[in-house]
Amino acid sequence: MTEYGMLSRKIATFLSAVCLCLSSSCATWSSGSPIQAVKKIYLKKEKGNYFLCLDFNGDILLTQRVHTLPNGIKAFLSFKKEVALPKSKRLSHNLIKGCFFEKFSPESLMFMAAFKKDVIFTDNESTSRYMKIGFKINKKPLIVLDASHGGKDFGVVGIGGNIEKNMTLATAIELLDLLQKSGKYQALLIRDGDVFIPDLERILKINSLNADLLISFHTNDDDMRGISVYTLPNLNLLKQSPNSSVVMENDDYYKTLSLSKKFARYLIGYIPKICRKNRPRRSGHLKILEVSSPAVLVEVGSILNPRDNELLHMRSFREKFNRAILCAIDKFFEKGKP
Repeated sequence: MTEYGMLSRKIATFLSAVCLCLSSSCATWSSGSPIQAVKKIYLKKEKGNYFLCLDFNGDILLTQRVHTLPNGIKAFLSFKKEVALPKSKRLSHNLIKGCFFEKFSPESLMFMAAFKKDVIFTDNESTSRYMKIGFKINKKPLIVLDASHGGKDFGVVGIGGNIEKNMTLATAIELLDLLQKSGKYQALLIRDGDVFIPDLERILKINSLNADLLISFHTNDDDMRGISVYTLPNLNLLKQSPNSSVVMENDDYYKTLSLSKKFARYLIGYIPKICRKNRPRRSGHLKILEVSSPAVLVEVGSILNPRDNELLHMRSFREKFNRAILCAIDKFFEKGKP
């Protein structure tokens, strides 16, 4: 046998040994049934955030890649062993529509979960034994609209018998419609009809709602033209008011007041030509603003002034004014809840 022939025979023998070794290895790897990789799927809550959790049967997860979808997630899971296709899971929770798996390869799965609510994904954590996908509910800001007076309390009676309680309710209802149509906010009316609600009852209701912003509508009680936007004064001045009942701690009060002033400045910025002043006004006598939420009181004009009274009767003017309020609300919340 030539030297070349002997070399060829050695190579062939070596390759046969390698193939036999690989064949044996593959047989060992694939021997037996694929394992059930996923032991448990569950939802848990920690410090205001939620976690969708997957526990695995042993030390088997190799890698994971998580992709966020509109109201859902898709995760690619690679394992150290061949895995069986888990059954689809239905979690009995008001946040999760359902979860299901697809086989991506003998050693990998695709996991998908659909959510019932709009959520914001926070972080993911995984080891070879479990995976956690963090998220929180994307809560729409709650805007509470207070139409002042009502029922036996007429408020100001203006030119031609125009009544403050009717004007404030019309303005609040029309703003409610704009907010709801925007799809970005939750909005509620303190009163939606001609009913009398005492200030204390209004305040208790607003605080119970944990509102993100309160807008209380009034009209001016004099015959000067123009819109006024009010916030509460600094705490030391408020405490001098004999009717004040504010119970917030100093830090909470000033944080809320700062946000109230911020929104008031935004609003005045959108309607500078029809405001009496180019900055928010302050008063310690506006009890409705003594709430735990950022709050402003808007005097929408004077029904004792002929021109204001005429404008406030025009739906087109009220719509333009309410759109300015909506722009201010958008700016206030443009980076999420303040």
